[in-house]
Amino acid sequence: MIALPISIIPVGPIDPTVLNNLQADLPLILQKPIRLEAGLDEPAYAYHPGRRQFRSTAILQDLLERPELRHYERILGLVDHDLFVPELNFVFGEASSRAAVMALPRLRETFYGRPGDSGLFRRRVLTEAVHELGHTFGLGHCRRPACVMFFSN
Repeated sequence: MIALPISIIPVGPIDPTVLNNLQADLPLILQKPIRLEAGLDEPAYAYHPGRRQFRSTAILQDLLERPELRHYERILGLVDHDLFVPELNFVFGEASSRAAVMALPRLRETFYGRPGDSGLFRRRVLTEAVHELGHTFGLGHCRRPACVMFFSN
């Protein structure tokens, strides 16, 4: 039996190094094939000018409604914009039963005014990707801080 791939989709411009790292790292953890799809346009439809952030739910819905993505087992959209849901100041990502979207800005040390650390950023991106994809496989949040499914803020 051939496993259906998980799709990684850049939503707007994403550093190719981030995409290549995820394409290399995710299969080692998930034991599933990963396909890198062509990027989508900037998600201007999701921008909230008052908050100067992007609605994660709008981007997630767009990914779920795209017919060209229906053959994937799971979909992971990456955006290089700060995301939010109305109940929270920000989110690192959001997931449904088949797709997830995650944001890169708050995973960078430079977001917090600290020097950049490419190794730490790579680990954070991988951890957040596994976390959001974990939700698509039905996993809830964990109470242990060392658990990949821990609710992180």
